[in-house]
Amino acid sequence: MKLLLDTHVFLWAASQPALLPPSIREALVSDENRLLVSAASIWEITVKVAAGREIQWVDRTPPEVLDSFIDRLGATRLDITSTHAAGIWRFRDWANKDPFDRMLATQALAESAMLITADEQLRGYPGLPTLWRA
Repeated sequence: MKLLLDTHVFLWAASQPALLPPSIREALVSDENRLLVSAASIWEITVKVAAGREIQWVDRTPPEVLDSFIDRLGATRLDITSTHAAGIWRFRDWANKDPFDRMLATQALAESAMLITADEQLRGYPGLPTLWRA
């Protein structure tokens, strides 16, 4: 199964796996699953760090650090395509206006992936396949 990691799940898996429920940690290491990390997550982290938000393990060169964590997790990088960008239209009436959440939701649907997220807003969107077992 394809598993798309929400940004916070990627951060926790990379730096603080104890924050993840055991079932999610198991899913992340299972050979049956293919992990995906979206360019949207890298973009989101970089934007937030540039704006001054503290993220514990990010140093002065966040893109390189983030790439090393993707590799260490054995994940595949998921680029943002024009199909993904246009797919955000589907979420035009959604109360969640976060552009990164919208992109991750769009990518999960377009890639037939399960979005791993603790975010209740994402988990509550009808028809969006999500996974989070505490």
